[in-house]
Amino acid sequence: MQRIAYRNRFASLANGFTLIELLITLAVGIIVMGIGIPSLLSLVASNHQSGEINTFVRHLNLARSYAVKTGLDHVLCPSTDLLSCRDATRWDKGYILFEDSNENGVREADEALVYTSRPSGKFGIDMQSTRGRKKIIYRADGRSAGSNLTLTFCDPESVIMPKAVILSNTGRARISRTRWDGSALSCGG
Repeated sequence: MQRIAYRNRFASLANGFTLIELLITLAVGIIVMGIGIPSLLSLVASNHQSGEINTFVRHLNLARSYAVKTGLDHVLCPSTDLLSCRDATRWDKGYILFEDSNENGVREADEALVYTSRPSGKFGIDMQSTRGRKKIIYRADGRSAGSNLTLTFCDPESVIMPKAVILSNTGRARISRTRWDGSALSCGG
């Protein structure tokens, strides 16, 4: 009798997964990953977009603050070499902030370079301003010279919706999911 009890005790330990149970477990795992991975990609892209927007708004505030503090114009403009302005509306290759002491909107050798920034290309957020606005000039009274500006932050993979930083002539920036007039943001071009 002892032998039978001994065999039954170890027989229950030898049981494992059947092929059907294993396939069901794998199917559930694949479904969970299929739902989770796109959500994770969306979360990562959204966090990166928010980070780029917050950095840009911080630089707008910095430019405005320096202009008021020093009484001199300060210019924020797109740049590829991080030394001079680029004649373009694309800001995703980098941008600079400089003190424009002669008020010509062009960085001269004797004008102080206050700040440079090169957005992280790791996740690829495209930054493009409205046509005609290739630089932002802050005057000594804190106003932003020129027309209103909409700077659109787009995800090239289209995982998330675009957002915009809208700059008014008073120099204040706000973040929006639409253009200033309520129309949809465009990432083309």
